[in-house]
Amino acid sequence: MAIISRHGFNSTGIEAILKQAGVPKGSFYHYFSSKQDFGLQVLEHFATGIDRIFATMLSDDSLSPLARFRTCVESLVVRFEDNNCSVGCLVANLGQELADQNEDFRMRLDGIFRAWMRHFEQCLREAQSSGEIPKETSPELLAQVFISGFEGALLISKVMKSSAPLRNFIEFFFQKAVR
Repeated sequence: MAIISRHGFNSTGIEAILKQAGVPKGSFYHYFSSKQDFGLQVLEHFATGIDRIFATMLSDDSLSPLARFRTCVESLVVRFEDNNCSVGCLVANLGQELADQNEDFRMRLDGIFRAWMRHFEQCLREAQSSGEIPKETSPELLAQVFISGFEGALLISKVMKSSAPLRNFIEFFFQKAVR
């Protein structure tokens, strides 16, 4: 995951993966039918971990729905800052690299983004039910706007090597979009 996150899928050779994992080539093909199979399983592993984070943090009843949402996204910023604003989001990175090249990857990436939007939409629906956001606001649209804006701000933050664009987007979203 780390190698692909830093160098991209196409630029990462099987030899680099084997060296990092410390396994012989035959072992790779015992577990994976191809590099694509490996890449899809890496993507699945990443998505499962993030999905678990979202499910846990966004269902924490000790906080209001909007507080849960903000705590969750702030934790993502901290993770990004911990790697010196250099890695970004594996799903977005692979989307930029592979969506037009490989339909299997594109479909899986689409499914991951949609799952994330459903997590956020559910939390925003709860925020709406509790009166934290207006009734006329679409939780579905807000979730989509959030994912789009967050991923765009993450890309700019990666290029600038600063979390400021990401933090600015989050601040704007919570001050303007959900009020």
